Amino acid sequence: MHIILTGATGLIGSGTLRQCLSSPNITRVSILSRRQFALPDDLDSSKATIIVHEKYDEYPPSLLDMVKGADGCIWAQGISQSQVSKEEYIRITHDYPVAAAKAFSTLSDKGHFNFVYVSGEGADPTEKTWTLFGKIKGRTELALRTLSSSYSTLSVYNIRPGMVGAPATDSSFKGKVLKAAVPLLTSLTPSSYISPPDVVGKAAVLLVSGDGKPVPPGVGVEDEGRTLRCSGIRRLAGLSAEC
Repeated sequence: MHIILTGATGLIGSGTLRQCLSSPNITRVSILSRRQFALPDDLDSSKATIIVHEKYDEYPPSLLDMVKGADGCIWAQGISQSQVSKEEYIRITHDYPVAAAKAFSTLSDKGHFNFVYVSGEGADPTEKTWTLFGKIKGRTELALRTLSSSYSTLSVYNIRPGMVGAPATDSSFKGKVLKAAVPLLTSLTPSSYISPPDVVGKAAVLLVSGDGKPVPPGVGVEDEGRTLRCSGIRRLAGLSAEC
């Protein structure tokens, strides 16, 4: 199976990349990235190709030809609302994935294309929340779900990770700080709200490589099987969903 991955250098994206490389169900990974970067050297990275792409709201035929035949996409690209202006945050968080879902919807030869959007706990599709994060993530979830009604080949899943720690392989200063802080934070946080990158990645890979049907009802599953909250992600990945 051929999938597209964005955000592969981020916390969740890097964990997801490792799961993609480890999964026997995924035979090819096309990574859209603004720059080249080193792939994991402890895994077989031969099935991964980095495609340098800078304008994530544009998908010209030349790029689509490079990913033709892909069966799904895990959209893990994102940025903190504190790092950019409000306008840029909306562009990155909402406009980019919506444009990609439209462009990718007809790539697969299997009759359906799975699009897994990495949202976050606190996302509110009604936009009644006071946080910009919750409003725009929720707006994006709703836009993607609406798209799936117009594009018959598009199967959308929105997943909402909770608190994310650093991957075990992250030796950067930021990663070391996160690893040092996680034990304290996790001791104060119910386990059902903790989302290690590898757990989120495993759930995302299961969804993107599946049949596109709704997730069966259960703890943490909402929106007719199309939205997984943190507890649902943990349960799908084989962990306890309870606090």
